[in-house]
Amino acid sequence: MKQLFFLCALFGFLCWNVISSECTSAEKSYSEAEVKNGGTVVGNVKYMGDLTTLSLNLNDDWELSETSKPATEKFIVNTINSGIKYAVVSITDITNGKKKITPTIHPVIDQQRNTFIPHVTAILSGTTIDILNGDEELHTVHTRTIKNQPFNLGTTYKQRISKTFEYPETIKLTCDIHKKSYAWIVVLDNPYFDITDRNGYFEMCDIPPGTYKIQVWHEELGKLEKEVKINQKEISNIEFIYSQY
Repeated sequence: MKQLFFLCALFGFLCWNVISSECTSAEKSYSEAEVKNGGTVVGNVKYMGDLTTLSLNLNDDWELSETSKPATEKFIVNTINSGIKYAVVSITDITNGKKKITPTIHPVIDQQRNTFIPHVTAILSGTTIDILNGDEELHTVHTRTIKNQPFNLGTTYKQRISKTFEYPETIKLTCDIHKKSYAWIVVLDNPYFDITDRNGYFEMCDIPPGTYKIQVWHEELGKLEKEVKINQKEISNIEFIYSQY
């Protein structure tokens, strides 16, 4: 029994050291430098498949009922160009580039009609987010994290809570009272990222010339990755396609 206890304790200690070292290396892996004659990457993220087999929001401009809206936010496809909204695009292997600037005006996540708005938020590590309750009823804000400090707080009408996310990870945000309500916070360790708009488009600029890995994350479809070459003062185009086949 003592040996088993010792092994469990040792395993826990090793896991904690792995997590801690990942956090430390993530913080030190990127160095800031003045970017002269940087390039730009633009592109889009698409879904090519049978839309009828998925639970989709094909009515992005229309008013949705409380019961249907939370279920459809996770997968929004533009039926004209197949673009996917709320995909997070980032450069994963860049080691130096433009300065990290955390916003002085905090990004906001609001709870309205039992729904987190926006559904996906991408931020730079060290950014503070303001979470609001726009409903005249009680909500909770519950995070499930590994690297950042988790919390589970109740909020009343017009209440605002501010939380800073120090370490890169993907965090699910839920309400314990309204089980269908959830959102995502994607914390990244460098400033080269974007979230696709309603047409699936994204853009990243001021990138030092070089070849980089660009990754797309989507909560329902997973990850895709491609290499792209960035040239001085040039625009590089890239397309990501999710397919069911």
